[in-house]
Amino acid sequence: MQSEYFPDDSWIGGQGDALGRDGPTLGLAMIMKNETANLPYSLGPMAGLVDEMVVVDTGSTDDSAEMAAGYGAKVVHWAWNDDFSQARNHGLGFMKSDFILWLDADNSLTATDLSMIRCRLGGGGLIFTATEVVVPQGDRLWQKRVFLNSPEARFEGRIHEQLTHPEDWPVVHTAAEIRHWGYADGKQAREKGHRNLQLLISDPMTAAGDFYHLYQTGRTLVNLRYFKEAKAYLTSAIEAGLPAVAEGDINPSLWSHAVILLSQAHQRLCDPKEAEEALRYLCRVRPDYGPARAFLGRLLYDSGRVDECVPHLMKALAFGCGDPGWGADHRKQGFVAACLLAKATGSLGRHQEAKKAWEEALRLNPEHPEPYVALAESSITSGDTPMARRLLAEAIRLAPTHRRALSMEASL
Repeated sequence: MQSEYFPDDSWIGGQGDALGRDGPTLGLAMIMKNETANLPYSLGPMAGLVDEMVVVDTGSTDDSAEMAAGYGAKVVHWAWNDDFSQARNHGLGFMKSDFILWLDADNSLTATDLSMIRCRLGGGGLIFTATEVVVPQGDRLWQKRVFLNSPEARFEGRIHEQLTHPEDWPVVHTAAEIRHWGYADGKQAREKGHRNLQLLISDPMTAAGDFYHLYQTGRTLVNLRYFKEAKAYLTSAIEAGLPAVAEGDINPSLWSHAVILLSQAHQRLCDPKEAEEALRYLCRVRPDYGPARAFLGRLLYDSGRVDECVPHLMKALAFGCGDPGWGADHRKQGFVAACLLAKATGSLGRHQEAKKAWEEALRLNPEHPEPYVALAESSITSGDTPMARRLLAEAIRLAPTHRRALSMEASL
């Protein structure tokens, strides 16, 4: 099922260095329902790499429980009651390890990255993050994935649950990556989205005006393309969260994303003026926030206001276009900003700036043909034909049917 994401089994590795038992013990916690297609890619590779595995089955009607037990997991059962946190916390009560790693059945972690985390246990950190990589979309966001086994560390929230723990617990950011493929299938993703939406709307915290629940509801509505309904929740989330953001009590990344989502909802509803005002508002509140500048620059470029977009795109690249707090990948977003900046400055006759922007785009995404073609054109203009040939050859290697590259190469 996941062969397109895992072309061979080399990523699983052997038991290798992740099996060092000199430090604190590490257990794996998971909840599942009808996951026989996913467990060989998520739970199976963890067998022997962690000190224990506890899986909460929430009502499987297939062989998931038997398969999990076959991998060596302790399987416990929980009657599903529309609350992800309760199911997770039920499993935590059975854990005996010093630290707990949580994964879902549509998540995978390599042995190398698991070893990276294990080597840092016992060094003073009590919470360890990893970057969740959503495939095939490529979104990347930080998550607290390993934590001290303590009654003080528990999940809260019926859906999009958050790990809560004492504020003074040290958090260590790691370079480990966790692949999440559960939303790769469009139909399944929409079904999950509707399920999540019902849980969010019926949650008392949403009705009480809690920022996080309002944000997640608005975000889910945008993903489901219910833009009119999303506007109301996102506006309420922004209003509810602003005072707490100023005090440092709310994640500024999520609050900023709420404003960006509101702008996108306005754009989808053909209200460009409101879309622009939302982004300008975010730039006023967080003037050094790169993603705000990147989205505003793109909006201005798309509306034909090329001269206005340039300073915002330049600031976006200077500040950084990514935000792992909500999944904006700095390379992906930066590549778009650099390409737009190159096109904008080129159209304004600022060719040296355009060339530098194309070079930045190439650095951010060397697998895309467009920067090579644009830089080849610049090389032709400057009389450097050998460089143009090399650049075009690379562009054609990446995109053999690229018409412009083939035409330029034939003309040399």
